Amino acid sequence: MVSSQFRMSRSIFLALAPIFLQGLVYAQGYGSIVGTVTDPSGAAVPSARIKVTDEATAAVRETTANTQGYFVVPSLRPATYSVGFESSGFSSVIQTHVTLQADESRTVNQTLSVQQANQSVEVSASSVVVNTVTGTVSDVVDQKRVEDLPLNGRNAASLLLVVAGAIPAPGTDADQGNTKTFPATVTVSTNGARQNQVSFRLDERI
Repeated sequence: MVSSQFRMSRSIFLALAPIFLQGLVYAQGYGSIVGTVTDPSGAAVPSARIKVTDEATAAVRETTANTQGYFVVPSLRPATYSVGFESSGFSSVIQTHVTLQADESRTVNQTLSVQQANQSVEVSASSVVVNTVTGTVSDVVDQKRVEDLPLNGRNAASLLLVVAGAIPAPGTDADQGNTKTFPATVTVSTNGARQNQVSFRLDERI
């Protein structure tokens, strides 16, 4: 989703929420990174310092874990991040290449090992991401698929149908919900949900 200033970035975000609130709008699809910091025994590491760095712009956000070792870094733009963890008496750890999608709440847990000399560890994030924070079922059609897949009528919103469980909804249905009209109306039903329970965002930047 993130590209140089000379390349067009497009993405589609499809979300099926248990209850869709029409008036709830998230600024530009920002997401958050959350997680828990623990020691080798599984006990919480309170007041651990967390530093989140945008790998493309080097912009840094910092926070501190609470008494249960839990932390939240909100309002992050979709991008790839490095997440650093530090606490007195423990080796510092950096998880690199943590990809945050639009409107995603990405869980990044970390176990800190007891410090030996000036030891630090770097981990490349590659595990399958499981959303354990919200009840929202969502998917992102990323820039590569938008650019590579054929588009009938050049309507990028039609790629909603590549998301698992999405089917076209009748255009004449009275319960169309919050539809978009760029460049033509696209309505979908996802996993049995009614059209007014489905929302998507089309991100088009140059």
